[in-house]
Amino acid sequence: MTEAATPEYKTACDGVIKDPAKYPSAEYRGERVYFCTKACLRAFEQAPDDFMAGKIEHPLDNE
Repeated sequence: MTEAATPEYKTACDGVIKDPAKYPSAEYRGERVYFCTKACLRAFEQAPDDFMAGKIEHPLDNE
């Protein structure tokens, strides 16, 4: 008998997380988007389309 795989969720910056409740998130075009840090969420909130298109550099701070 095989164990069920833990679902994985992609972050907006192409990371992978297993427990989305531990990460910041926002709605984007009708879908829930997850972020690795609060800094990424803030950058997304300032320019969502540019962030999702990769036009905004990944923030280096974690807060």
